[in-house]
Amino acid sequence: MTYSSLKFCVGSPKVRTMLGGSCEVALLLLLAAFGIVAGTTVRFGALTDDPEDSSALRLAVEYVNENSLVPSVTLEYTENSTSTLAFFDMIRQGCVQASKSIVAVIGPRLSSQVKATSPVSLGLSLPQIAPDATDPTLDNHVYPMLLRMSWPDSVLSLTLVDLVEHFGWDHVSIFISNDDYGTHGLVEFQLIAGQKGWRVHTMQSFDPTEDPADIDVTSQLHVIKNTGARIIVLHCLASYAQQVLHRASLLGMTGTGWAWVVSDGITGLNALGGGGNGTVPEYLRGLVGPRPPASNGSHGEAFLQKWSSADPVAYPGAGTDVIGPYTARWADAVLALADALRNATEHSVTITPQPLDCACAGGESQPWSDGPTMLQFIKQVDTGGVTGPIRFTSAGARADAKYHIVNLREDGWQTVGSWDLQGRLTLLPGEEVRFSGGAAEVVPFVTDLSTRHLRVVTIAAPGFVEVSDADQEGNVLTGNDRFKGFCMDLLAWMSSELGFTYELYAVADGEYGRYREGTGAWTGMVGDVVEGTADIAVAIVSINSRRQEVGDFTLPFYANGITFAMRKSQSTKSNWGFVRPFEGTLWATILMTAVAVAIFQGVANCVTKQRDPETKEYVHPERGTLAAEAGFWGHAWESLVVLVQLSPDFLPRSLSGRIVTFFWCIGVLVATSTYTANLAAFLTVSSAESSINSPEDLLTQTDYTYGAVEPYSSYTQFQTTAAEPYHSLGLYMQANKDSVLVQSVAEGLEKARAENYALFTDSAELDYAVSRRPCTLKTVGRLFWQTGFGFFLPKDSPYVVEFNRAILRAEEQGVTGELDHKWIRSQECDGSAESSLGSEVIGLQDLLGVFVLVYGGMGLGLLALVGEFIYACAQDVTRSPDKPRTLREAVAMRMWSIVSPLSNLLSPRRTSSNSTNASNYADCEEGFQLQFLSQTPDVPTSQTAY
Repeated sequence: MTYSSLKFCVGSPKVRTMLGGSCEVALLLLLAAFGIVAGTTVRFGALTDDPEDSSALRLAVEYVNENSLVPSVTLEYTENSTSTLAFFDMIRQGCVQASKSIVAVIGPRLSSQVKATSPVSLGLSLPQIAPDATDPTLDNHVYPMLLRMSWPDSVLSLTLVDLVEHFGWDHVSIFISNDDYGTHGLVEFQLIAGQKGWRVHTMQSFDPTEDPADIDVTSQLHVIKNTGARIIVLHCLASYAQQVLHRASLLGMTGTGWAWVVSDGITGLNALGGGGNGTVPEYLRGLVGPRPPASNGSHGEAFLQKWSSADPVAYPGAGTDVIGPYTARWADAVLALADALRNATEHSVTITPQPLDCACAGGESQPWSDGPTMLQFIKQVDTGGVTGPIRFTSAGARADAKYHIVNLREDGWQTVGSWDLQGRLTLLPGEEVRFSGGAAEVVPFVTDLSTRHLRVVTIAAPGFVEVSDADQEGNVLTGNDRFKGFCMDLLAWMSSELGFTYELYAVADGEYGRYREGTGAWTGMVGDVVEGTADIAVAIVSINSRRQEVGDFTLPFYANGITFAMRKSQSTKSNWGFVRPFEGTLWATILMTAVAVAIFQGVANCVTKQRDPETKEYVHPERGTLAAEAGFWGHAWESLVVLVQLSPDFLPRSLSGRIVTFFWCIGVLVATSTYTANLAAFLTVSSAESSINSPEDLLTQTDYTYGAVEPYSSYTQFQTTAAEPYHSLGLYMQANKDSVLVQSVAEGLEKARAENYALFTDSAELDYAVSRRPCTLKTVGRLFWQTGFGFFLPKDSPYVVEFNRAILRAEEQGVTGELDHKWIRSQECDGSAESSLGSEVIGLQDLLGVFVLVYGGMGLGLLALVGEFIYACAQDVTRSPDKPRTLREAVAMRMWSIVSPLSNLLSPRRTSSNSTNASNYADCEEGFQLQFLSQTPDVPTSQTAY
């Protein structure tokens, strides 16, 4: 049977339908009886851009035909070659090949090339086999007619992750080519690195060129070097990698202390040639990475023998004992196609090629009807290849992923381990990996900070950064000596710890850093660092997300938040503070009531007395004559005694008096209890006069205005936040910006001291201000938006990690605590920064008036006593005809009567002279007693009159 008869029988779906399958039956009978006539040919197309791939393709076709891998069928192909980046030319050549009745197209090589040509295969239903494409997005959901002979880069990423993790590295930089192969290749690697907490310092890329020598990578290499990461993951093709590594060697990035982990696009190709004497150049040695197997399949040994015996003139790249794994995959693509044709023949399914038209001239293209059938036979391939077993996954990628781990030495690639999906990474015992410069180990992150001279920008802030042109003695200061404070001492300590030197300068515009929408530039210290004028900003720079977009912050070296300060309420001290719990009218009412009760009791006592007919005196019947002692004034005095809670000498006997006394005692009890409780409250919380204790309170009052420092980031946060009450506070500030916003903290503090004004700003600066004289301010409320102050460095700076470690050491060693007490915290105001709600200890001044009354009463009592004493002495003179005759004698006799008992107690026995004197005074006393007793007949003589 001829090829044309086969084509007639099964080539037309319409005929096949009309015959109802009788053609297939006839074909089976003919094949069984006569077999397929020798000389049948099947053609496929090939798109190449590399002579070595073309050689592998030709030798593979010869190998299939020589070994009759497809019985009674001769394979032939039509090949078109083009340059690497000529995508339109590849599309045109793909259409040309489709017009030549091919059953499949093999190629092109790169993922981006495959994406460019896949619309041709998809539109014409023409199977496409990509030997080298590894982009993980090239799956059958998007490219249904595509099959890949290589494992996707998502599998490659797993291999690279295991390799980096094996060496204990957690800092890397990534360098890729800016094409589909490069940009999509390490997506999975980055994702897993983030999950493991590794730091990818930077990801740089370069644009591929037709001539690899034309790539520009110098600036990218500088960025990578400055990050401090010494582990570089390079993902590109080998021809570009050689140029990248050569440029890196000129920057000192391929010697000892560096490690280059490369992908299979580099290890899988033989473009990394040797030097002039056949050895690998020094700057290439030490590369390590995964390499696909090159000749592990059942056809590997036989094909490699054919490869090595080929004429390198006729077959460029052949004639050597080795073949690159990706070159060998072009041979695998041919073997996969051959096995699919063989399976179709064995299953008595004839694949009929037909010329296909891309309709480039404006006609209508018709897909190949047998294309899906051919695709299914290729997908079902399960055979041995040159590089290994050939099987495909449901996504159209090659199954059974496996890599060799190779290390580039002086004499070429050397296998040091293996990787597969089941066992993952395994390094061969006794095989030691040597990195750049021959090193066995590489520290993943180092910097040159110890040798750097940094230009440091700062800004004045009380306590933290103080700038002066002269010292206290008037000596002129220059250079770094002009700056002192918390930040400056901390920077000096870090300089001694890390070994760098520095020069300081104050920012020209006096701002910390704001983004100007109009100019698209940053002001202040942030702008200087972003533009490269300064290497680092050392000041109280608040950490926020907007600034972190353009630079890197260290860990906070000082805790900080936002709060507000206002002036303290002026409390007054009074010697009569104990009367404050009651109003004056209440005090007057209490005293008037006491007098009224006293008058009532006195009158009631008189009214209720009865006259004794014998004595002619008024007495209470139940008390007898003793009731006469309690007259009007006695009952009035007892009523006043109850007011101060003293026990009375007697109780009123009349019913009306008792009723009034009962209710009066109740009133006194309530008044006294109320007074006691109110007095305690007034004295212990006398300073709690302010009702503003939080930001929320500011919104509900009208006595105080409030604002912020306009150049500060805290004001910007008030404008951008949606959280309450801060959003409402920001609206107020914006609406009254002319009167409530200030340009500096110093201006805001003066405004707060002079007016009813609350200043919102950094708590650290407010703590410094309120703890120093004149001690008229206080901080109020809780901290919010707590972040901290950090040093600000350029984006991806290699020095952030070292500064972070130094900050942690400073905290652990107490350096920051000492600087805080030295520069920020002050004892001048003794806790004046505390809230106004604290209680006061009751002092002498609060109750001094009580003691004045007590001692004043004692003074009045003393004057009354003197008067009573003189009056009694005068009565003694008038009552006695003999002694005492004068007031002086009466005074002497009364004084002697007081002193004499004490004198006898102190000295019972006296001398003769003293006895004489005593007898003289005794005569006076005897005469006084006789005279006094003669005038008081009702008192027994045995009782003294005193």
